Parts: sequence; structure tokens; C-alpha cells
Amino acid sequence: MVGRMQNLGIVDKAIAGLEKAIDWVVTIIIAMMVINITAGVFFRYVLGNSLVWTEELSRYLMVWAGMLGAGLAMADGSHVGIDLVVNKCSPALAHALRIIAKIVIQIFLTIVVIKSFAYLDTLKIQKSSAMEMPMVIPYLSVCAGAIFMSLENLLIIVRLFLRIEKPDNGEVGI
Repeated sequence: MVGRMQNLGIVDKAIAGLEKAIDWVVTIIIAMMVINITAGVFFRYVLGNSLVWTEELSRYLMVWAGMLGAGLAMADGSHVGIDLVVNKCSPALAHALRIIAKIVIQIFLTIVVIKSFAYLDTLKIQKSSAMEMPMVIPYLSVCAGAIFMSLENLLIIVRLFLRIEKPDNGEVGI
């Protein structure tokens, strides 16, 4: 039992590394958005000659940041949830309801991953209007985000089954 109350060791280390990397990627994407929007405003209102691609690039960067950020929110438990019923239940029933909810979420995320990859095949020939970028690139964000959320959700399910708390402050087990 003592081993069960520990954390997941190497899995926690790997997930923590992935989360840190994705956190950096999202930070870089948001910085790129700020630079891109600032350049768009400068060119349009100061130089009087707008760049046609800045709005489109910002939109796709925002989608990528949002989809990857959703996985980070899943890891932190930051997604909106209604726990009124769960909080009124006995601890054992509340625990079971949390597991059931996470399994339903996992089924949904699995469907999103499968369908989004299938949809990518139809987007091979489509290009964005301003940048002529293959539309596979922005739509790949749905696949990446759903895979990351699914991975985080699976880890939550394992922790719920084993009754293991997520390590805090970046501390992971050995």
C-alpha cells in the first residue's frame, strides 16, 4: 500500500518534461502573436500599408495556443466542471463518479483524435487564403491538443484508480 500512495515515478518525470516543453511552446506562440499583431497594427496605421497575412497568422497561432493550452489546463484541473452533485455524495461514490466522468472524457477525446486525423486527409489540397499555407497545419492543432489532453486525462484516470496524488511543485518520484 505504501508504494501505491507514492507517485508514478518515471511517468511523472516524463509528463512533467512534456508539460514544461508545451508550456514553453505556448509561451513562444503567444509571443509570436504579440509581435505579429503589433507588426500588423504598425504597418496598417503608421505606414498606411497593411500586411494581408497578419490576421490569418494570428488566428492560427491562437488556435494552436488554445489547443495546447487546453492540455495544460487538463493537467492542472483548470477546466470548468460542475461538482455540486459529486460534493454531496459519499467519498466512495464521489470517487467513482470522478472516474466515470474521466472515462467519458477519454472516450470523447479518443473520438476527436480519430476523426481529426481522418479530416486531415481531406485538407491536403486546401490552402489558406492569405498565406497560401496548407490547411493541414492549423487543423493539426486539434490532433495535437486532443492527444495531449488524452494523455493527461489517462494519467488522471490511472491516478484515480490507484489513489495517487499528482506531485506538487515539480517534485516527481523516482
